Amino acid sequence: MGPPPQGLRRRLNSLVVAAFIPAFFLGGALLAGCASRAPEPPLYPPPADGDKDPIDWWKVIEERIEPLAHDRGERWPLILWNNGGYDPLGEETVRMLLSRGITQHIRLHPSMIPAAQALARAGSPVIVMEGRSGAWPYPLAGDPSQWAHRYAADADVPEAWRKLPSPTLFKGWAEAAGRLRRTLEAFRRAGVTIDAAWLDYEGEPRGASFEAAKASPSTMALLPARAMESKRAFYRFRRQLWMQLVSTYVAAPIREVFPKASVTNWMASLSAPDRPVLGWQDQVLPSVGLSMFTATNPVAYGIDLYFDHAWKEDYPLDRDHVDRLYTHLLLRQVSDDAYNRDRMAPYLKSVPWVGRWVALDRDKVTPVMSREGYREALRHLWLRGIDAMQVFNSGASAELEIGEVEDTAAVYGEMLAFRKFLEDGRVMNFDYPGVQEGGPFWSGLSLEREAVVRVASRYPATISLEPWEGRWITLAAPRGGATYLLTLTEGGIEATEAD
Repeated sequence: MGPPPQGLRRRLNSLVVAAFIPAFFLGGALLAGCASRAPEPPLYPPPADGDKDPIDWWKVIEERIEPLAHDRGERWPLILWNNGGYDPLGEETVRMLLSRGITQHIRLHPSMIPAAQALARAGSPVIVMEGRSGAWPYPLAGDPSQWAHRYAADADVPEAWRKLPSPTLFKGWAEAAGRLRRTLEAFRRAGVTIDAAWLDYEGEPRGASFEAAKASPSTMALLPARAMESKRAFYRFRRQLWMQLVSTYVAAPIREVFPKASVTNWMASLSAPDRPVLGWQDQVLPSVGLSMFTATNPVAYGIDLYFDHAWKEDYPLDRDHVDRLYTHLLLRQVSDDAYNRDRMAPYLKSVPWVGRWVALDRDKVTPVMSREGYREALRHLWLRGIDAMQVFNSGASAELEIGEVEDTAAVYGEMLAFRKFLEDGRVMNFDYPGVQEGGPFWSGLSLEREAVVRVASRYPATISLEPWEGRWITLAAPRGGATYLLTLTEGGIEATEAD
């Protein structure tokens, strides 16, 4: 065993940990009686900036984010939804970003080749991230008769339905794949290797209308009868079809040209009947074969849609209970996906989107997760088998956006102290707290005789774990959390707590 990561302090075996627990609770009680607690962070997000000026992200990152204290090795850097643009960067700027665990991403267009070349020259992986929405790529087929629902001229249907794609007409997808191959070949001829394509293709048929399809004789003739038995059946069908189309016509061409590329798409995840991945309104995401994707892309957003759905009037509207709800939300898709990957496809990687606050309804003010709660959730995500993070810094204020990047980068830097576990460890726990559970919870990664474990609780507590079969240890779970390195010895388990 090599030296422990920087910043580790006292070494405790399991007996010492058990003896420490009474003093832990006594100390907490004494402190509670003699000192006031720090003020809680605000319950609501900062006000929107209105027409805010663009953020100079490269300057913000240089001035407000500390360089990494631990070597990133070959691990992916973070990428940001909003970054400093797509102009080619100087080598010094790219290295500054990498030193903080971040890089610029590009889009799949030949105009991005100079930016990609600049990234590669400075030692950065070339990562593509771009979005598509709406009817794309169906209209690439040309005349609407080749891709849209068809109705009789006098049919009493909304005019907008006549411009919606018929889900199983694929000529537009084939055209998109051809264009994509030509773009990828242009990158290759220019000497650029695309290392990753983490995409956000959210268009049709993901949101296809059941009613519009049902009313179109031409579409009904092409759809499986069982898929049209109900809205629920159609929801399952359209989501599975959407993922297969992106896999076939987008992921496959990327891997044809760049066989080693990491490829995923928004919300791609492994869901199973006995361990379903849930959406923001607790809807079950149907089982989907990820086919040509090399990684899943679960979403860990603190989003207002879920708060409005899940919050109950009898919950105390305070910082603690709001954070409980969002902690549950941020952990659940990643954890359920990780559990299913471990059972069904352990070769798949995972690259989640993360975000402290996503407001779909900006005319309404909804409570937000605290920055402390967000950081704690991120620590647990890293210990549940993920390989990278995409930061959805899309807030209505600069304070929100910058804070999300600061927090995500800080936790990434912190967790790199345990890089060997991130690279080779097995996930130890796939469970996560319920919507309003406040007791201790934990996450961890194990090697043959070592493990790293993060414990957290809303109040001082203890938690007993069985990191290795038949070997138990009890750890203190202080308010604010703690990280432990565990070592299996002949006499039991040693625990080292990190600062």
